[in-house]
Amino acid sequence: MSILYAGGLWTVFLVFGVSAGYNWALNGPKWMYRALLGAAVFVIVASQFLPETHLFNIRVTEGLNWWKWAILIAIPVFLYAKLVRWLKRKADARDDP
Repeated sequence: MSILYAGGLWTVFLVFGVSAGYNWALNGPKWMYRALLGAAVFVIVASQFLPETHLFNIRVTEGLNWWKWAILIAIPVFLYAKLVRWLKRKADARDDP
């Protein structure tokens, strides 16, 4: 069990990916993907209710902290790309006869 605890978010992602792969390979029902995703989210949220010294809680918190910063950096880049795309559409619309 200590190997599962040490993985944190990677363990959750791996279990979700393998389960989704089996569902796809065995032509499972489409609703199973949502059920698996719901179970993964439930495990991540439930891990935060573990004691603060629990290794799985620590690893998931570290992973969530990394994702928080990655998303925080990606948001301005995404908004800038949307602005450039919008300006390009406006400029192209002005050039059309």
